[in-house]
Amino acid sequence: MAEDQAKAAGQAGGQRRRRRRRGGSAPAQPRPGQVTNTTAVPTPAAPSKRGQKRPLADPRIGVGCIVLRGDEILLVRERGRWSLPKGGLESGELVQDGARRETFEETGLVVELRDLAFIVEFQAVTWGHHLQFFYTGREVGGKLEPRDPDRDVQEARFVPIRQLREFIRFRPRLVALETWLRERRPRHFVFNLDKEPAMLRRRRRVGDPLPGGRVPEPEFSDEPDL
Repeated sequence: MAEDQAKAAGQAGGQRRRRRRRGGSAPAQPRPGQVTNTTAVPTPAAPSKRGQKRPLADPRIGVGCIVLRGDEILLVRERGRWSLPKGGLESGELVQDGARRETFEETGLVVELRDLAFIVEFQAVTWGHHLQFFYTGREVGGKLEPRDPDRDVQEARFVPIRQLREFIRFRPRLVALETWLRERRPRHFVFNLDKEPAMLRRRRRVGDPLPGGRVPEPEFSDEPDL
C-alpha cells in the first residue's frame, strides 16, 4: 500500500511540473531600452511591383555630447527648455563630426569625443521617427558661450548632476542619461511615445525663488526637445 501511494504521489508531482512548464507565469514587461529577443518569425514586408523599390525608412538623425566637470554636467537652454548639447545631423556629415559641431555651436566649447554613451530612438505619430547618438566628450578648448547660428540657444552652463530632474523633462533623454550615469556603458533605448508618456510631470522652475520664498510657475511647452 505504501508503495502504491508513493508511486501515485510521484506521478502527481510530474503532472504539476509539466503544467508549470507549459503554462508558466506571465512574462515580465521589458524595461525602457531593454533588448527583447523573441523566437517569433518577423513579418516580411509587402511585395513591391517589379522594378519598383520600396521606400527606405527615413528617421531624423540627431547628435549630441555629454561633457562632465566633476559632479556637474553641461546643459543648454534652447527655446526655453534645457537639454544636452545636441542637434540635427547635416547632409553629408559624419555622426561624430556632427556631435562636435553641435557642441561647439551650442556651448562654445571644443570637445574631444571619447566613447558612444547611448543611442535614443523614439517615435510618435505627431513627432515622427527620431534616432539620436550621444557621445562622451572632454573639453580641449573654447569658451563657455553659445555660438548658435540660429540663435535658438539662450544659455549654456554646468549644473549639478543631482539636479538633473529639475532641468530635463523629456523622458527618453532623461532615462537614457540617468542610466548611463549609473552604468557608464553604451546602450540603445527605444521609446514608443504613442504608448508611453513623453514628458515628466511638471517640475519646479530652475532659478532663484521670488521674494517671500515663492517659486515661479514653470513655463514649459508640452512639445519635446527633439
